[in-house]
Amino acid sequence: MSKSIKINLILGIILFLVGIYSSVILKYPHFYTPFSIGSLLISLGLYRLIFSRSFFDNWKFKDHLLFWILLCAACLIVDQIGLFLNYRHYPYYSGLIDEIIKITLEYAVPLASFAVFVFIGTKLFNQKISIIIISPIILIFTEYINSFSDSWVVTMPLVIWFTIGAWLMSIIPLTIYKYINSK
Repeated sequence: MSKSIKINLILGIILFLVGIYSSVILKYPHFYTPFSIGSLLISLGLYRLIFSRSFFDNWKFKDHLLFWILLCAACLIVDQIGLFLNYRHYPYYSGLIDEIIKITLEYAVPLASFAVFVFIGTKLFNQKISIIIISPIILIFTEYINSFSDSWVVTMPLVIWFTIGAWLMSIIPLTIYKYINSK
């Protein structure tokens, strides 16, 4: 295992655990920032370990920029639709800074990690089965950790949230990722 993979995994695990501690013990609403960044670092490290290449292999700066801009835009749209339909709310968030943190670090970053974990799952299943199985497992675990701090509160039927909602959390970033890779 290379030094950079070890660093990614160790830093990812530390941030992931800080996020869990922040929610479970401190009841901190922005627990999801370190939790999500940690999850992304872990998934990227595992991906590199399993596939012997970077998830963003051969991407240039403009590819990364376009990916994150499109993903943030999609997250903003989905979030606004969810808020409009009263499918969720954020009891402790207010103001522009919370909105920026929410969309970038607590929405786009975790969706990117969902996509990476789905790709990792293709080692065991095909991509569709990976989306169907892995995405709900990640979301159920995430919701359990969130239940301590209620960073967000989901008011849609949980059956829909843990199926269609979870699947969309993988399909959206995967679609954007594949679009960037096709250019």
